[in-house]
Amino acid sequence: MKHLLMALGLALLSLGASAQDAAIRKNLAQRLPNLPKIDEVRATPMPGLFEVRINHSEIFYTDAQGNFLIDGTLIDTRSRINLTEERQNKLTAINFKDLPLKDAFTLVRGNGKRTIAVFEDPNCGFCKRFERDLLKVNNITVHVFLYPILSA
Repeated sequence: MKHLLMALGLALLSLGASAQDAAIRKNLAQRLPNLPKIDEVRATPMPGLFEVRINHSEIFYTDAQGNFLIDGTLIDTRSRINLTEERQNKLTAINFKDLPLKDAFTLVRGNGKRTIAVFEDPNCGFCKRFERDLLKVNNITVHVFLYPILSA
């Protein structure tokens, strides 16, 4: 009986969350027609505040009815953690093993046990300076992905 009550409680909680999600989506879409499609709505650690995610990693905040939209950073003052930045880092993280290493120039110095990936523009002065600094590092494998954005 105890397990049945817990399952029923979780189901009701889930229904409430999905109804809230739907209400937030509906109200924001009606009130802000130029707002891109909402990817996700989820509760934040702050009671009554919901994260609204659009364009994969853009984060806004709203109340339970979608009456207010906040564009800013949510910081947990107790732990001094920037929750918005932490969430965006999680959303935009790329697993190193998923990089298309076959498309990179690979340079190995020493035993190459340390591995990094570098995205650089051949016309970028800062990139060239970083490349010179990397020459001082031993036992490294550098995967260089060309990212030419400075020349047309």
